Amino acid sequence: MFTVYYADVIGKPFNCSYPHQVKVTDIESLKRAVSFDYVCAKYKDNYRNNNNFIGSNCLPVDCDNDHSEDSAEWVTPNDVKEVFLDVTFAIHYSRNHNKEKGGKKARPKFHVLFPIDYITDAKAYSEIK
Repeated sequence: MFTVYYADVIGKPFNCSYPHQVKVTDIESLKRAVSFDYVCAKYKDNYRNNNNFIGSNCLPVDCDNDHSEDSAEWVTPNDVKEVFLDVTFAIHYSRNHNKEKGGKKARPKFHVLFPIDYITDAKAYSEIK
């Protein structure tokens, strides 16, 4: 399906090292890939930096539901499934899923990972995102 690169740490905002590669093909490999901080692109020397971008075959989309305080307007994984009926993708919940944060009430928070054709142009990849 796609490849994810993960770190040796969880929740370290200044980490830039993603030395472990996982080819996500099923639920177990997805769990392994997202059990640590991760990126969806390969970087030179495994160091995340725009200048080090090598390529990616995965498009990550975050859904934090911060667009509204009205729970009726929140997007769920089932909503994504209904919109992308014939599209392959993976979903996993973020660590702040259904937790109060920043004074905002708990809400669904998740990540959608779409397989894409391998892309090596950092600017084009950024524009897709």
